[in-house]
Amino acid sequence: MKALKYMMMLAAGALASAGCTDITDYPDGRLEFDHIFENPKLVGGYMNSCYSDAVTSFGRPYGDNTYMASVTDEAHDTDDATNGTMYQWNMGFMTPFTRPWNPNSDASKGRQEEWNFYGAIRRCNIMIDRVETATIRLESERELYRGEARGLRAYYYLRLLKNYGPVPLVLDNTSEAVDDWSGARKATYAEVTRQILKDCAEVIGYDPADYTYKWAGNSVIPANSELGWTSGASDAAMNRWNKAMCAGVMSEAALYAASPLNNDGTLDWAEAAEICKAALDLCLQNGYKLVTNKPAGDFTKYSYNAYDYFFVSAIDARGANDTESILYTKDRFGAWQYCGLPTTEGQSRAGSCPSQELVDSYETLQGEMPILGYADADHLQPILNPNAQYDPADPYANRDPRMKATLYYHGAPLMPLEPDNTVDTSEGGNCMLSASSVRYTRTGYYIRKYSSPSSSRNGNNDGWMRTMRLAELYLNYAEAANEAASGTAPNEAVDAVNAIRDRVGMPKIPYGLSKDEFRTRVRNERRVELAYEGHRFYDVRRWKILDQTDRVVTGMKVTKQADGTPNYERFVVSHRNAYSDKWLRLPVPGEEVARLLTQTGENFQNPGWE
Repeated sequence: MKALKYMMMLAAGALASAGCTDITDYPDGRLEFDHIFENPKLVGGYMNSCYSDAVTSFGRPYGDNTYMASVTDEAHDTDDATNGTMYQWNMGFMTPFTRPWNPNSDASKGRQEEWNFYGAIRRCNIMIDRVETATIRLESERELYRGEARGLRAYYYLRLLKNYGPVPLVLDNTSEAVDDWSGARKATYAEVTRQILKDCAEVIGYDPADYTYKWAGNSVIPANSELGWTSGASDAAMNRWNKAMCAGVMSEAALYAASPLNNDGTLDWAEAAEICKAALDLCLQNGYKLVTNKPAGDFTKYSYNAYDYFFVSAIDARGANDTESILYTKDRFGAWQYCGLPTTEGQSRAGSCPSQELVDSYETLQGEMPILGYADADHLQPILNPNAQYDPADPYANRDPRMKATLYYHGAPLMPLEPDNTVDTSEGGNCMLSASSVRYTRTGYYIRKYSSPSSSRNGNNDGWMRTMRLAELYLNYAEAANEAASGTAPNEAVDAVNAIRDRVGMPKIPYGLSKDEFRTRVRNERRVELAYEGHRFYDVRRWKILDQTDRVVTGMKVTKQADGTPNYERFVVSHRNAYSDKWLRLPVPGEEVARLLTQTGENFQNPGWE
């Protein structure tokens, strides 16, 4: 297979591009395979090459410089005006050979299909195989490389599982060139997960020789003592693999394996809860905590609260200020330009416009859901909660503070301290609705998260995208612990969710809820807390509710009455076609399926994409 095959004789270019050394041994750029591991500089360069696919998937924007939210019920993208990648996905214009969008496909930024992670996995396999005998200057460097290679391999396999489900588990392709894949087979979801957990366990310090998955009984050993819990002391070291990243991968892998889409009975919710708890506790014990810093100085002009401030604050190498982020981009995202307000100088697109469904998910300040569901398939008849202090004539008042920190709505201040300078989505307003312009909202809402109101063509002050942070680990544990329980939600699961709600001053979820009641609460908490962070796409799939969430997206139209007061009317923005069961997994690229079929006689394609 093209993606699984890695030609070591072309390694020189990759090593040189890693910035570790220049190679001019051969006129055609070739380098003898064994020679790499006899030279400490080349070993370091080869380790860098193991990162080549990871750095493009730690949270950068997706196709058309927009958010993954655009292919979920979180948002509708204005790229529908240009037949863009998000529009094509939602309309169902995809085959195994034509991929309008996938979670790693922005060619302009060197992004590739997720399936091509097999090339990176092979480099990790080679590094793991060679690191013990390679010529390396310091034993501490050997420990670092050992831990980094295993951690990256676990990460790549997690990404493959999340997108494709069961995939071939390849650990031994460590020779110069491997063309024979006749023995390849599709491993079970649990088998791949077990390998991910095993790699993470070794990096973190659990003894893989006695790996029983009974985490509480295992003792910690200094297997990779040189690999720390943060990435390093300099900006150049940011996003080098660390133990917290392994804890995050471990937590996600266990949660996903126990979820309805993937659970085959070999890794149940009880075990997942143990693993998620271990991952959370290890991070908490090693300096990670939720960031509660409130905006200060000039930031008070641009941020409402600690949650808002967090997403436009810098990520520092040692985590001195940002004690929450685990996986993140190294570069700011220009949300102001590609997913911004038309009032912002230099904005080119409104991009990923929040949906009414997302807005409906924000509780009232009293902790009640304002909308309990919909009486019609088009979501135009909301079922109002009689216990919520919610006024449809003033729908954005008295809501969870995370709402105004995440999105702009009609009447929202453009700057928090300028209450009279507001977003106007009514006809002729400064941010009016449009059915065709890429610069104006389709839904009546604009994204605020990550975007600083102070950004413009004169300066990008936006934030850094986070794809894994401590808040997710709290929510992973809460969900797994609740699913493992019987009858009543465990107090520990409730406490985990309340730790997140405390940051924004939301009321605590009470103890004593039934398992079903708490499931509804924790799923909604994920939706609100992790909005626009790339989780919703996978959550609705692993819960197997895609056909309930992704059929229709609605918005809010505002008209001004004679006295100037606004009238709010829900409307359908779009109906979608990407919600049947086959969309629960990505199709394996058709070329790869054909190659595997030729060599193995087996069809590796996912159901529905044959």
